[in-house]
Amino acid sequence: MALALELAQLAARHIAEEGLSYFEAKRKAAKQVGVAEHHAAMPTNCVIEQALRDYQAEFMGDSQPKELARLRALAASWLTHLAQLPDLNESCWALVVGAVVNGTAGEHSPVHLQVFTDEVKHFEIALLNAGIELEYTEQKVEGSMRPVLVAQDQGVPIAITLMPRQRYVAPQISKQDDYAQAATLTQLQFMMTQLSAGKSK
Repeated sequence: MALALELAQLAARHIAEEGLSYFEAKRKAAKQVGVAEHHAAMPTNCVIEQALRDYQAEFMGDSQPKELARLRALAASWLTHLAQLPDLNESCWALVVGAVVNGTAGEHSPVHLQVFTDEVKHFEIALLNAGIELEYTEQKVEGSMRPVLVAQDQGVPIAITLMPRQRYVAPQISKQDDYAQAATLTQLQFMMTQLSAGKSK
């Protein structure tokens, strides 16, 4: 139990201070402690997330909420911007996911978007035509590698993971405070769907 807590706290610190992913933070914490990456004591992401919240509350009580608000505003602006691209239609949906939504995003966090479309090239071209510079990478999502387009805005990476349209599920906002605070993002996502539908008529 003590080892699992130590690993969770180390991983949380790396996420908060270095912007590592949960996977990277776990590996680094395991190496520091001197255990295998798949050790039985390795904490789950849920345990690490709680440790991250505790760390932020103790050491980043003033700065983290302000940065979270900034990132949420930036994410909302991207949803609105995507909705206004002239070449997209109702077959394309976008959601904000990850730390920006669950409330643990900080100064080193990227904004993660998921775009659901079966017209990947069409979406990429729409971004390029809008003058958005992109880097290309991949990320494992739900067991499969997915293309990721990364833009930069105000010094923040905007990572757009492209998902098949059939994987889209309308988000359900939790009653928990952190998720309730992100309701605006969901409202803007709905706005994007409505605007896109209007443009296609």
